[in-house]
Amino acid sequence: MRKIELLLLVLFALIAASVSSNAQVYPRWFLEPLKLKGTASGYTQNFFLQSSSDSAAFVKASENLTSQHYTEFSGGEAYWETEAGVYWMGDNFAEKVDTSYLKDVLSHAKKVAEYSNKSMTFVLVSMSDSTISDSMRTMMKCSVKEPDWVEAIPQGGGYIYAEGVSPQYFYESSSWGVAERKARFNLARNIKVTLETMQKVEDRSGQEIRDEEVSESICNIEVVYRWRDAGRGLYYVLMRMQYK
Repeated sequence: MRKIELLLLVLFALIAASVSSNAQVYPRWFLEPLKLKGTASGYTQNFFLQSSSDSAAFVKASENLTSQHYTEFSGGEAYWETEAGVYWMGDNFAEKVDTSYLKDVLSHAKKVAEYSNKSMTFVLVSMSDSTISDSMRTMMKCSVKEPDWVEAIPQGGGYIYAEGVSPQYFYESSSWGVAERKARFNLARNIKVTLETMQKVEDRSGQEIRDEEVSESICNIEVVYRWRDAGRGLYYVLMRMQYK
């Protein structure tokens, strides 16, 4: 009986490893979209009907294309700073897009590429008649090694860069969505942020609560790279926009 249980455990481990490996493979147009001007990716967990998954991914891609076109941010993040370090306390920001542009995208955007695996569906859309090369349609596996841009965000060249990071949620689509939203917020934050601090001193140890408020609009955003850290369960998105 114990041998059977052991064999089942090994079998489940192999299946889990296989699923994790498959989830790490993405189209190049999703991981390295910078060369695809005027496009945006959408993604969703798979539904019972593939047609429903395709429709949901298309809507998400249209929303992302609208957010890349123009977004207004209001709100911010709070941090607790002590002698032991700085701790993130949460965020409370709102993102406002051009709803008329979104309607136009939903009506006229074209599906440029799509990909589905066992758990997710991805769609690439554009407002033009653009096509992508065969090399951009190839499948890529996220590198195990952390890309340089994760720790050293690019600087200069007439662009502002920002990175968004998300933990792993039950649905992978939620993780990518949160990472993209945080990357957009950090772009706005890099343009202008208002700081408010409250200090507290006890037994000669100083503490500070820092509130960072943002009220800024961003436009013509480009997604540069995406990367998934399977070991730590983190999702990264790098974005950029030209200086105003």
